[in-house]
Amino acid sequence: MKFDKNLSDFNRLFAAEWMGVFPKGVDAFQSEDGTLLFRGPIAIPDDPTHIGTHVAVSLDQDVKKKLSEASSADLQTLTEILICSLGSSLRAQFDPNKNRQYALEIIGTMNLICADSL
Repeated sequence: MKFDKNLSDFNRLFAAEWMGVFPKGVDAFQSEDGTLLFRGPIAIPDDPTHIGTHVAVSLDQDVKKKLSEASSADLQTLTEILICSLGSSLRAQFDPNKNRQYALEIIGTMNLICADSL
């Protein structure tokens, strides 16, 4: 899997808002499919210097489609809703003091976007 430090607009905004949740040494990357990955040192018994993914944040296809079709004003509103909702999930589920065998996956789905928000 390839990791890129050049983030999409949404991923850049999300990372800027939520990077402070992570311990020192964790950086934001984007995978080829657009998933935002927070990667950094993860101490595991066999390799205390292991670099891994702490959290993976993605949007499902319906949300990506909605964002691509939204007007500028609606796009800003949808982005704010997603950053707030997904960030709340991140803060509630991620413990920087607890190593996980697998990355925490957070997926933005249409149910996060209230029908009456637009």
